[in-house]
Amino acid sequence: MNHKINFLKKSRVKDEYGELIDGWIPVIEGVWARKDELLGNEFFTALTTDSKVEVKFNARWIDGVTNDMRIEHEGKIYEILSSVNVRGRNTELLCYCKLVK
Repeated sequence: MNHKINFLKKSRVKDEYGELIDGWIPVIEGVWARKDELLGNEFFTALTTDSKVEVKFNARWIDGVTNDMRIEHEGKIYEILSSVNVRGRNTELLCYCKLVK
């Protein structure tokens, strides 16, 4: 686990004019994770559920991570398509994501 990521949640924030707009704010920061591009069999398996899955992040279990969050990594934003509690033991979190920007 050699990549630092932040989890973002949609929230109402003020823009530079003081107007309330929808934005993304960090709610969980500085999480160490492993980032893997989907290749081979795993990529084709992901295609059967959602053809936009591009990458997975694997981290230690973090309570409160949901599919409506996003992940920020090295200036890029990824939409979480699926967050999985591996083996249901609350020890490992796996997030399948697609690049947003």
